[in-house]
This record gives sequence, C-alpha cells and structure tokens, in this order.
Amino acid sequence: MFNLRGRIGSASLALALAATVHTAAAQQSYPQTLYWGSGLIDIPVAWVSPVTGDFTVGYSGQRLRMDRTSASARTERLNAQGAVSLSLLGRAEVGASLFSENPEWGFFGRALLIDARDFAGQPGLARWIPNLAVGMRNVGPFARVDRFGTGYDVIPGTTGNPHVLEPSHAKFNTGNTAYVVATKAFSLTPSSETGLPRSSVSFSLGYGNGLFSDDGGLGRAYATYATGGVFGGIEANVVAGSNTTFSLMVENNAWDYNAGIVADWRGVRAGAYVTEIGSSAPAGGSEALYNYSRLAFTVGWRGNVFGLAHDEVLKHRLAQLEQQRTMLRGWIAMRETRVAQLQREVARYEAQGQLALEDRRAQAERELRAEHEEIQQLRVRLRQLEHEQAVIAVASPAAEKPKH
Repeated sequence: MFNLRGRIGSASLALALAATVHTAAAQQSYPQTLYWGSGLIDIPVAWVSPVTGDFTVGYSGQRLRMDRTSASARTERLNAQGAVSLSLLGRAEVGASLFSENPEWGFFGRALLIDARDFAGQPGLARWIPNLAVGMRNVGPFARVDRFGTGYDVIPGTTGNPHVLEPSHAKFNTGNTAYVVATKAFSLTPSSETGLPRSSVSFSLGYGNGLFSDDGGLGRAYATYATGGVFGGIEANVVAGSNTTFSLMVENNAWDYNAGIVADWRGVRAGAYVTEIGSSAPAGGSEALYNYSRLAFTVGWRGNVFGLAHDEVLKHRLAQLEQQRTMLRGWIAMRETRVAQLQREVARYEAQGQLALEDRRAQAERELRAEHEEIQQLRVRLRQLEHEQAVIAVASPAAEKPKH
C-alpha cells in the first residue's frame, strides 16, 4: 500500500502544535467553574483543552450572608474568587485558585485518563465510550474551608489576621480533595462550514471526597440535599455565530442544585448563575452561610500562551494544517475509489460462483476490509486536523480562518 501507514504517521506527527491533538464527534468546551478550573458551575468535568498552552483566567463572586449575632443583624457581602489554569499535552489541566478576599489559596489539577475522541468514528459500542478523568482540588495548607472557600476569618474584608480559623469550620477537612468524573458529549447539529457542531450537549457524573462530601459535622444545617459525594450535570452549547457561543448548565454539586448561562465571545466569557436552588432559609448563626438560594457571576478570558507570544507562528501553523488537510482529503478520495473497485470485484466473484475464484474473492474481501480501516484512520486524522485549525483560529484572531 505504498507505505501509506508511514505517511500517516508522519502527518500525525506534524499535527502537534505542542502536543497531540484529538477530536470528538461533539466538540464541547467548558468555562471556568466558580472556584476550581474548567467545568460547569461548581463541578469538574472529564475534559481538557486539546492544545498545549491554552489558558483561562477567571474571576467569580457571590453574595454571602454574614451573621454572627442574629437575624436582625444579618448582612450580605460579596465573596470573590480568582483562578488561573493551563492545559498540557491535551491530557492535563493545572491551576491555582484564590478564594475569599482574605485571601486563601489552593492548587488544583485534572488528568484525562480516557479521551472519547480516540474512538471517534469507530463502530459498535466504542462510540459510546465517555471521557474519564481524575483530579484534585484545594491542594494546599487551607484544609478547613467549606465548599464556598470560606472558613478562615469567614467574613470577607475583615481586617487583622486574615487566616484565623472561624470556629464553626474547625471540623472541616477538605484539603487534597480527590474526585473521579466521566463526561460524554453529543453533537446535535453539525456545521456545514467547519465540520464542528453548531450545538452539542454533554452529561457528566462523578464522585469526590472533601469538598464534595465533608460537611464539617453540620449535617442538614450545611446542606439539605447532600448526596454523599456524588455529583453530576448537563451542559448544552449553542453556537450563535462565528465567534459567539452560549452554554446553558444545570448541575447537582453533591450539595444542592445550580443553574446558569455563560456567554463566550472571542474567548471573553461572562456567566450568571443561581445556586443552592433547593435550599430553605437559614436558621441563623453559622448556618447563615448555607441553605439559601443566591446569585453568582463569573467573568474570564481564555487564550493560548503561544498565540500571545507569537501570533505569526499560529498563522504559519494554519497554513501547514491546510496543506495537510488537502493531502488527507486526497488520500481519502483515492481510498474510496479503491473501495468501490473492490466492492465491484467481490460482487462479480460472488455472481460467478466458481470455486476456482474463491481464493481471489477472499483476498479481495481482505483488501476491502483493509481499505475501510485505512479510510477510517484517515478520517480520524482529518477531524483532528480540522479541530486544531478551528482552535488556532480562535486563539489567533489575526490568523486567517481555514477555507473549506
């Protein structure tokens, strides 16, 4: 087969901008969570940006009721968080979070163990394989924070020693929270222009300890609908234009239900959420932090560190990808022509029904199966390449978008 596998290997090597890039039937993306890297509103997902150097900077806030005396003295203050994350090799995301205004801090990370894009286009049950990831949150010295990032001098903006442990949080132990999560995405309306979906939907389900299951001994005063660490959610992406995407999300973060929407325009993101939807009014005291619905927001920016440093590099990379894309399409067309010839040959042998031709028919069928496999590999590589083109076009607005 004129060493086609060797050529495919060379082409796939050239497909790495700084890492191996994969693609899926549904190209889902995710914003920053309120506290800990990419995901839905609060929960993580089994997803990592496929291009090394992709980063996200996020800022979020929500109103917390601060009450250490009585209901009549109850006030609300804005509790703010910030986070930055970076993708590596298409398989990992690492980052750091600053939570509360004191501030405290913690690291987080996630590794993608199974990527459904590796099974794109395969028949049978393989196409139902979800992404699978493991990760950690709150890696650092502040192990007594609750799910809102409060616990050390719980009132935002308080002067004095900002890292004095608030007494009601003494029994929390949320440091080094570990979790496992599975995510499956589906394309709804493929785009005729880019091959990427105009809309898609994903489902996530996971389990974690610490921030997902430790209530600090408060029981129902901490959360009315605790699940023991099980969390899950749904996100729907709707592409409203060439540079605009809306993400609708609903989740259970192992404590309560949250819902919201995020808008993305050229990498600039803004989101609005309603959290703790199922909670009832607090009874006062330390419980004033919990068990009531609240509003939250996020703003952020996503980009690529290589794109910021060398925009011309990305434009050159797009030109290279377009050449490889043309080559792959030519290989696919050639293979499809050969498949048609083999199918006619097999049909002719079956119609003749001669025993002397049985060996030739069997050989033709083997060649036909091999050609189908080659076409499938080429199509997977083509989807990988087209996805990288689209990602680079977003990361580098000055670069020309690929022509299809």
